[in-house]
Amino acid sequence: MYPPRTLVFVCLVLLWPSLPVLSAHADDLPGRSREADDLPSHEDLPERVHEGKILPLAVLKAKVLAKLPGELIDVSVDRHDDRIIYEFRILRGGGQVTEMEVDAASGRIVEIENE
Repeated sequence: MYPPRTLVFVCLVLLWPSLPVLSAHADDLPGRSREADDLPSHEDLPERVHEGKILPLAVLKAKVLAKLPGELIDVSVDRHDDRIIYEFRILRGGGQVTEMEVDAASGRIVEIENE
């Protein structure tokens, strides 16, 4: 059996080349976008509504549920091509979940997708 110091030394020598990879950030990887860094925080959204840059969530929610009646189960915010997009997930009859993406500024439906 090797003494503990020797085992620690061997482990350090073997792991040393991989340390730069382990310390890399996901955003530094090729092909990874930085869109998540550009997303408005939830605290910024009311300010953007007040400034007239985006529509109130209640207005967009009413529009979505008028188009796709059901139970709203999730809302998230995303960014596509410098536009703020709300993603609504609706539970519809028969247990079907449908996702609708709506442009927060114009209220335009961007995409409807059945999951």
